[in-house]
Amino acid sequence: MNQLAPIPLNVLVAGIYWSGSGAVVDYLKGHPECHVPKGEFTDFKRQGRLGTMLEADTVAEARKLACRIWLETAFGKLPAAWWKQRGNQNPASMALKDQVFHQQLKLTYLKQYRQQLARSGQPDDVTAWNQWLQAVGQRIAGDRRAVVWNQPIWVGKHEHTWPGFFEPYRLVVVHRDPEDQFAEVVRQGKIGKRKSDPAFDDSETDDVAYVLKGIANKLEALAELQRMLPEGRLLNVSFEAFVEDHDRQATRVCRFLGMEPEQVAGASFKAHESARNIGIGQTDAIQQTLAGYRPLVDRLRELRANLPE
Repeated sequence: MNQLAPIPLNVLVAGIYWSGSGAVVDYLKGHPECHVPKGEFTDFKRQGRLGTMLEADTVAEARKLACRIWLETAFGKLPAAWWKQRGNQNPASMALKDQVFHQQLKLTYLKQYRQQLARSGQPDDVTAWNQWLQAVGQRIAGDRRAVVWNQPIWVGKHEHTWPGFFEPYRLVVVHRDPEDQFAEVVRQGKIGKRKSDPAFDDSETDDVAYVLKGIANKLEALAELQRMLPEGRLLNVSFEAFVEDHDRQATRVCRFLGMEPEQVAGASFKAHESARNIGIGQTDAIQQTLAGYRPLVDRLRELRANLPE
């Protein structure tokens, strides 16, 4: 790897559970200054992964998690990556989890983190993992200015850890009309399925309320995150505005990222096609399902309306 390659900006694109963030990711796939790895980035946010380890209550707990992740990587993920990469003429087109270099780098920085624990005894010291992410970014970005990470964090979780982990970063969060959002959850077959996202309360037995209350928790956490982060680090984007007033909103997103709005020849994102997903919550079936939950839906509208743009 070229050690002199510039450190790319980490563009974090997060949604509020089927809120349309994929439209922003798809647009950025066509931007000449962005590299978008295939698939979602889950190394940090999921339970038992890096975010959990960095927020461990004790050094002993952090060491145990580091050991578990090392074993999982060395004896599971790395051999699987070697196997999947065999005969592939373009390994860079594969998801990061299937690329050998990604797992090798993780093992290198796990060693550094464990040494760091031995020296400082601070599980939440993100130094090694920020260096790891920068090394990954330098490897995959080439001469492009930014790496776009799809769903790398949960809004409302790890707020005191992920900013240092992803530095330098800009966070784009996409929100959506709550009835359309609920309709998308239905369309994706997710009603009745539990989520690992901590914003969703597993003690809630009503499947519809489970989804609506979880979205409300995420919108409340987003408003709090807006107050917590330094100015210029978080941009809220309305899905409807992004696809209906696309040129202006794409310019807004790109300027937030320090870029000009551009698309490479043959870029696949089509705003008018995404716009077909506006109004999908107005069907009789969705309206009948939500009829008994109007206070919750109204609460979602209120929370969304209060988000700064």
